[in-house]
Amino acid sequence: MPDPKDSLVNSLVGAGSAVDGDIDVEGMLRIDGDVRGSIRVTGKLVVGAAGRVQASIRARSAIIGGLVKGDVYVSEQLRLLTGGVIVGSVFAPRMEVEDGTVIHGYVAVNGAAGATEAGLRSFVENHGGDRAASRFLGRFRADSFASPATSPAASTAASTAASPAASPAASTAASPAATPSASPTSNAATNNLGGTPDGVQA
Repeated sequence: MPDPKDSLVNSLVGAGSAVDGDIDVEGMLRIDGDVRGSIRVTGKLVVGAAGRVQASIRARSAIIGGLVKGDVYVSEQLRLLTGGVIVGSVFAPRMEVEDGTVIHGYVAVNGAAGATEAGLRSFVENHGGDRAASRFLGRFRADSFASPATSPAASTAASTAASPAASPAASTAASPAATPSASPTSNAATNNLGGTPDGVQA
């Protein structure tokens, strides 16, 4: 059964557009412009007839109708449409190729869906090199972009800014030594609020 995500284009590089860099997309990506770098897609990748891609690609499935200069790794099916050109190595469990297409590179079509991951890993390591293995076999890069509100660095910065040690001037201003006229009651309140370290771990 087709994945519903493959029927909706949630990312598009349109005709006349150019992207230089690495692209990670959750879902489907269509390219009708120019891309240089690397592409990793969790769903389907479509390169239209006007698309020009100078990048290695990893996707669940792909339809290539334009030009791709780079290796293509898919975990399900690759379709190469009339006029499509791939200059690079290709790995796909299944591949459909129309007339008037070109593939210039090493091609592995194993037809074994159950052993796809192991076969893909071996192919990338043998034909793509260390850089390709790091890019396409490692963690999906988009997963590492955490929300600033929940990222460890932001949480550490927030707790540091709120800690007594990070604000010695404020603690000193509220401490009994800085306010000799304050009553014992107000000192106790200051202790409870974290102005002094009694019972509070910084």
